[in-house]
Amino acid sequence: MTTTNKAARGSFELRAACERRARGGAARALAGAAALAALAGASTARADGDGAYGRLDGDLDLRAGAGASFADGGPALCAHGAAAYLSTAGLYVHYTDALGAQGATVARSIAGGVFIQPLFLGRYAKNLELGKSRLDLLIDSVALGVGSFWEAPPGAGLAPAPGIELSLSVDMPLLGHATGPFLGVRGALRWRGSELAGDASPRDEQRALLSVTLSWHHVVWAHIVDAGDRAPAQVAARRSEVGARSR
Repeated sequence: MTTTNKAARGSFELRAACERRARGGAARALAGAAALAALAGASTARADGDGAYGRLDGDLDLRAGAGASFADGGPALCAHGAAAYLSTAGLYVHYTDALGAQGATVARSIAGGVFIQPLFLGRYAKNLELGKSRLDLLIDSVALGVGSFWEAPPGAGLAPAPGIELSLSVDMPLLGHATGPFLGVRGALRWRGSELAGDASPRDEQRALLSVTLSWHHVVWAHIVDAGDRAPAQVAARRSEVGARSR
């Protein structure tokens, strides 16, 4: 009887020891998983907090959006497109259409030109980014533009003589990343061609245009930045391939 009790106690203690070991192994596994998750989170935080926020994932930032423009004569629909090299300088096109609205002084217009965002590379190189993605992207998005525009009064075609516009714009990132949706505000001062030619009428006075757009920005590799390096490399690769075939 005593032997039986001892055997039962030994079996119970063995099971308890196994359970303790299993619980200890599970706890260590959970601790390891938590440590790995923390390391991964820290790595991601460092990657997201490098001050570029995806702007250096490619060399060309493509942008397209639509919204509304406001000027004398009432609001109009607008569309905007742009391509920026290293989020610093590029080309833009801006289109407005009043869709036949009554009282509109301009039925539609189209503008195109160049712009520069002078703050990004300078702030990035001098480590002046603040570490807050939305704020940094907002500050660095300030852009100055200059271009030509053509507009059509109601019931007529586009004027043959272009005018000049100067613009100032800023874009607020909604996701805190260079690729994603942005809310943009753009103001432009326009001088019509007739005004520049000295034939200004009351309708040809300088006109301000304010546009609000929701756009998508997408950073891609166009290999503009390394175009000069890629050509010699491709030539060398072709020569190596021809040499290998001739052997």
